[in-house]
Amino acid sequence: MGLPENIETRLFINGEFCESSDGKTFDIHNPSTLKLVAKVHEASEQDTDRAVAAAKAAFPSWSALSPDQRAIYFKKLANLIRESNEELGSLEAASMGKPVSTFFDAMACAAKWDHYAEVGYTVQGTTSVQTPGYINMTLRQPYGVVAAIIPWNVPLLFLANKLAPALIVGNTTVLKSSEKAPLTSAKLATLVQKAGFPPGVINIITGFGAVSGSILSHHMDVRALSFTGSGRTGRLIQAASAKSNLKQVMLELGGKSPAVIFEDADLMDAVKETVYSIQLNSGQVCMANSRVYVQDTIADKYIELFKTQFQQVTMGDPLEKGVNHGPQADEIQHKTVLRYLEMGKQSGDLVLGGAAPSDRKGYYIQPTIFTNTPEDATVMKEEIFGPVVNINIFKTEEEVLAKANNTEYGLYAAVYTKNIDRALRFAKGLEAGTIGVNCTSPSIGKDMPFGGYKSSGVGREGEPSYSLNNFLETKTCQGRVVIALELEPRAGLPHLVGRGPTIMSLKKNLANGTLANPNLQQIQTPSTRDRESSEEEEQREAEPVVESVNDLHEPLGCMMKDSQGKFRYIGAHSEIPFNAAVCSMRDNSKRRSSIIMPPKLGSFPPSLPTPSPSIDSCYPNEGNYLPTRETCDYYISRFLEEVHCTYWFYSIEAFLNRVESTYSTSTLLASNSWMCSLYAIFAIGATTPNERDGISPDQKTSTDYISLAKQLIPSVYDEADIDSIRALAIMSIALENLCSRVTSYLYMGASIQMAYSLGLHRDQMPGSGGSMEREQSRRIWWTLFMLDQEIASRGGSPNLIDERLLKIDTPLPSEQMLYPGMHTPLSWLSTSVDLCRLKRDIIQAVYPERSSSAKTVSFSTISGLLLSLQKWLQVIPPHLKHDVPAPPTQKRAVAVLHLHYWSSTVLLCRPFLLYLVLKRNELTSGKKTWFERMSKTCIDAAQKSVSILQQMAADNTLSSLTAFDSTCILRAIMIFILAYAHTKIQCYRSSIESSLALLRNMAQVGFCRIVAEETPMRLADLGISEDNKACNAGVLLDDDLIAQLWGSFDSDFMTPLQSQESLDLAFDDTSSFDLNSEILQFTNLDDSIILDPSHVFSSFDFR
Repeated sequence: MGLPENIETRLFINGEFCESSDGKTFDIHNPSTLKLVAKVHEASEQDTDRAVAAAKAAFPSWSALSPDQRAIYFKKLANLIRESNEELGSLEAASMGKPVSTFFDAMACAAKWDHYAEVGYTVQGTTSVQTPGYINMTLRQPYGVVAAIIPWNVPLLFLANKLAPALIVGNTTVLKSSEKAPLTSAKLATLVQKAGFPPGVINIITGFGAVSGSILSHHMDVRALSFTGSGRTGRLIQAASAKSNLKQVMLELGGKSPAVIFEDADLMDAVKETVYSIQLNSGQVCMANSRVYVQDTIADKYIELFKTQFQQVTMGDPLEKGVNHGPQADEIQHKTVLRYLEMGKQSGDLVLGGAAPSDRKGYYIQPTIFTNTPEDATVMKEEIFGPVVNINIFKTEEEVLAKANNTEYGLYAAVYTKNIDRALRFAKGLEAGTIGVNCTSPSIGKDMPFGGYKSSGVGREGEPSYSLNNFLETKTCQGRVVIALELEPRAGLPHLVGRGPTIMSLKKNLANGTLANPNLQQIQTPSTRDRESSEEEEQREAEPVVESVNDLHEPLGCMMKDSQGKFRYIGAHSEIPFNAAVCSMRDNSKRRSSIIMPPKLGSFPPSLPTPSPSIDSCYPNEGNYLPTRETCDYYISRFLEEVHCTYWFYSIEAFLNRVESTYSTSTLLASNSWMCSLYAIFAIGATTPNERDGISPDQKTSTDYISLAKQLIPSVYDEADIDSIRALAIMSIALENLCSRVTSYLYMGASIQMAYSLGLHRDQMPGSGGSMEREQSRRIWWTLFMLDQEIASRGGSPNLIDERLLKIDTPLPSEQMLYPGMHTPLSWLSTSVDLCRLKRDIIQAVYPERSSSAKTVSFSTISGLLLSLQKWLQVIPPHLKHDVPAPPTQKRAVAVLHLHYWSSTVLLCRPFLLYLVLKRNELTSGKKTWFERMSKTCIDAAQKSVSILQQMAADNTLSSLTAFDSTCILRAIMIFILAYAHTKIQCYRSSIESSLALLRNMAQVGFCRIVAEETPMRLADLGISEDNKACNAGVLLDDDLIAQLWGSFDSDFMTPLQSQESLDLAFDDTSSFDLNSEILQFTNLDDSIILDPSHVFSSFDFR
């Protein structure tokens, strides 16, 4: 029997075979001949993520099928496996050395698929009517994506044991085969495809545990994982589950199985069966009886018979018929067994074997017997996984029971005796998941569960229903059946419409005899929304309106002169006036200026780009310019990794297919909006030309691509379709980073207006639109919602999407139907939208443009917003929390989410810090306490932000492709400047320096370059030099100097400094100073954040 000519070695993902994304392969050698059999593609992190994504996308439709419909695929696959029995046997022999004469795996595998095809309807919940007024039930529902990691010794059987029960109840699967024996799993993938399983239902990859196995174990989209293998790997998987999403984990691990032979046993049966157990598959079986305890009265006879039987093996090429003893799986396993043999010789008596055969190449091991080995010897404690047995002698039941249980393993144990009482005592006393009485492994009951005690595993597989239950969630459903008695109105009391009787009122009426002629009726209660609305109205009516001596921000907003000499209005919630306020605190010459001075470096906006000469030659009849495909792929990968992970506009698979189509056909066939989107993406990717290692230089620069995109803008406006929305939004991102803030804002507005025209805000779709198209439109709308606030906030401009004025009917997209992609975690969008709304509330409450007669911001408003931010952080999904390990591809998205959170906290608290620095002596003791607490909260948020940014730098996820990262760093620097100016404590200066170091280590392009170059100059103006010395002034910045400068300001002018700090707070909540109040506890930060200059900074702990 020979090998097939064509051996499948690729990955099977989403119903198709593909090579590994990074091109890596590993070699499979025949362990008998040492010849190369195949080069197998090794799954990368990206491949594993794609497999999980495919399974996730397939889950809704697969789980919606009935068991009968799923069973059709099972039956087809089982028949195909039987037809491929010989080929599967040859592949197993060539890859891990199992002799074809002992190969039963394919038939057993097919039988498993047939069995599980019939059991789908046995999955049922329970019902109960024991709770009065309720009908309660449990539902058994699939988890979703289930991962399976199988070993190399019996891969086909383990594949069926894990996939078949998971699939029949509605899960979708990703299976990782072992790198030692991947060929039969890959062959089975071809049969899965031939059987017609829907794409994504079964995904089969192979690779090493440190990569693909680790990704599956940590993956937030994998809800359950079944593993068979070593105890060490099992522990790593459990730890990964605990660190990620607490996925359900089933583990079948190693064994050191004992067999106990009493003097009354059937000796020949005991010898034959214990020999077969340790010799099967060359000892590479987890439940092999590698420890045998034989009673002293029959020990000599048993050992002699065992030796004779053990020698009668036929060692040879596993592809030849008649051979029943093959090699160990590979060189690593061979060396491991040889190492144990040397240890065994030192601790026990060698009776047989003990080495590799000298007359044969390949990874063979002679059948080996040790006797009289101490119980504490390594070979008695650790799993060898080879044809090696230790035979020891015992006298009494108590002695042998203690020895048999003296191990951390507990997978299988056997006892041979004709004494029924003794058999039952040992069945109860042996610490193992399966006990064989007058039989031993691999004998197991088909209708029984299988699994291990102690370190041999967690959970059980098998019957009845154990395997099915492993892959099912249990949901409790309570159905309230609400009926009540219609009561006559009580004398002198009005009848309360819509309010049902209570138990106490029923009891009282019965006692009074007023319960007469009861009629059954349904109680009508106000809806939750009605109750909430009523409560909100009552709260608004009860909230006091408090006058204040000053508004929080009086005129709010300033004018800024741009590089073209035009004056642009800058709203107060922008970073720009706050930064200008901080940077102008020492400069008397600017105290009468109501204009924010332009940056010292760069132009805002930059000069209109001059396109390269080559652009002029691109006439329409020649088609649109495209870079080389290699360059295009580089730009797109950077865009997807660093931009699209938080600004979602395309379904990744459809987007990549569209790019492929654009390159394979004439660009004349592409729409102008699509080409504009591509050029904007290329412009973003081309901003860092120095990072394109190994890629030939592009003819165009980022400026060239912006020019190409701008040439298409009139046509984009005319098309005004979904592609136009994408093009203008991506252009807005690119231009913002190139410091064209106003143009970015205008393009964003045009994009949103087109979305309005298409009805995206009302969830409208053309009649021809399908469900997937609708989900894409929903996700685009909510991306615009967040991007609108982000772009508008940069310049303090009004949002174009205002939920106070606009009715938005569009729900958040279903991530079961539309997977967001490997770079964006699930629930990221909905969580971000919630935070975006909180930030909008902060802007509207703290930074509105009010007249001087307007009401002040009340304490309850500020505290309510701060508590809302805290509660948002508490309730975000566990996999989005910053201290939970995220898959490498999703680390940036998670970090950006938390940077948005801390920036919102800074936005709320920074006026208090500025006011405290400027007017500390004017604050009453009560207000001073709260201003200090809010200031500490602000500094804490800045420190948390820098910690996240530093982790991003370590993870290589910090990006200069958008203005977001550098804006976060600049925001933190401004807070640290105020803290340092106020306290002169060195830690804040160190925080400034570490923030500058982050900036300088980023790619120096776009907004990042401007910030990195200009910030040190602004610091020098403030007397904070990088060499720890004063600059340009004899006096360092301090509170007195700042207060003096403030006192000399002309009251007729409102500078950015004044507009940011003209603050007062009205305490309309009597619990403001209650030590037990929630807000007081929340702002009671640790003492490492210092605002009193008399204290010394100790340390900062990022918790």
